[in-house]
Amino acid sequence: MAWGWVGLALALPGLTGALWVRAAWGAAPPGVWPLALGYGYVLGMLAVSLLLRLQAALGFAPSLNEPLLVLALLALAGGGLAWRRARLGGSAMGVRDRGEWSGQPVWQRVLFAVLLAWLGWRLAGLAQEIWWRPLFPWDAWTTWTVRPRVWSQLREWAPFVDPQRWLADPTGSAYTIEAWTYPATVPLLALWPTLAFGAWNETAANLPWFGAALALALGFYGQARFWGASPWVALLFTGALLSLPILNTHIALAGYADLWMASAFSLAAIAFLQWLWSRDRAQAALALPLALMGPLIKLEGAVWLAMFIPALLVVRLRGWLSAALAVGVAALGLVWIVSGGVAFTTGFGEIQLKPHLIQIPYLGRFNLGYRDVWEPVLKNLFVLGNWHLFWYLALAAAVMAVPGLRAERWRRIAAVFIGSCFGMLFVLFFLTDAQYWAKEYTSINRVFLDFAPVLLFWMLTVLAPPQPSGVERRLLVAPQAKEGLADRERLPV
Repeated sequence: MAWGWVGLALALPGLTGALWVRAAWGAAPPGVWPLALGYGYVLGMLAVSLLLRLQAALGFAPSLNEPLLVLALLALAGGGLAWRRARLGGSAMGVRDRGEWSGQPVWQRVLFAVLLAWLGWRLAGLAQEIWWRPLFPWDAWTTWTVRPRVWSQLREWAPFVDPQRWLADPTGSAYTIEAWTYPATVPLLALWPTLAFGAWNETAANLPWFGAALALALGFYGQARFWGASPWVALLFTGALLSLPILNTHIALAGYADLWMASAFSLAAIAFLQWLWSRDRAQAALALPLALMGPLIKLEGAVWLAMFIPALLVVRLRGWLSAALAVGVAALGLVWIVSGGVAFTTGFGEIQLKPHLIQIPYLGRFNLGYRDVWEPVLKNLFVLGNWHLFWYLALAAAVMAVPGLRAERWRRIAAVFIGSCFGMLFVLFFLTDAQYWAKEYTSINRVFLDFAPVLLFWMLTVLAPPQPSGVERRLLVAPQAKEGLADRERLPV
């Protein structure tokens, strides 16, 4: 019976999120249900973490009851809205999967079935790893799972404080870990199924990680179909994602926060790219909450969130305004270097922004200066077995993307976003003490994992032009694009 409650605790947030995501589209375009299930699970589980935070803020003990009740009510509301919009909007929008499967050649259907069977077999193996293996990863022991285990066993929100306050606490009711300032979202996600189980159980605590991996795959496939990729091409790229050894490691060895960070950020960024292409407001509505939740998953999520800013500025600024912005940024950078930077104190702590040092509360202190770490970086990405041929494909896609930059403005803006992410990673590994993450072969692949799914989707947009159904959908959500078919430069951003 306990496992039945665990299943309910994991299924209801996903169902609730899926119904609300599905309600964003009145019609049933190809890929809408995989997209809804994938995005819905991640959004639903993140909503659970917010409900548990609210539960703690209101003084209630950790419990399954109140969040389940709220989720059930939200599921009923989302289901009603989705049904109403599908009924009223389906014929009006006119976008349906008009026999695409019946029109596919036999070899494509066979290839799709083979790929699906292989992916199912692979996911089944990963699920067994999670089910049979006890809590294993080092960061899970020291950082992410200490708090949920304490909360689950005590059935109270025991505070985690800094070591000095812990030593000074005469009651013994406080706890401490080295990462006591880290966000509570991932620990809350591990806590949730154990509340359903009724006691601490490592298998139950790890199951949300398998859900996150499945949601990432479904969301990726659904977005590929929204782009206009054929079923087998969409599944081929989804298989390329699920075959990444570093991703498989984070699924099988559940407990790290990186899988959740990769799922939230990449799904947000993919929806953002789709919005750039189609101006579909539903895609923007998906991107916004997932991007904003990033800092609540990991502190680095604030940096990933900032990566959207340059592209958004280019979206809003055209012609001389964008040129003026570039000149202004360059001028400010020059003044910043000449003046020696700035330092000031806020309510969160001291902030230093200097040419040789950046210090930001909660994110840390970074000594700036060039570090020659090309050898370990290139070896991690191109030689060792964490990525298969992923980065070779990325290089090929980058070369093939160049002609499209002149033809379509949205591709230039997408390139700004991708370039901003690579620029941030260059600064991190080549200009800060994070060089040791590369030299010691530790966190470098975990950091790149956050960015890999959206980079793969960008490769899809370069290597697999959309089929007519994708273009039709674009015209429906952005009628002004009709004019751009004659003049690609005038396509909407």
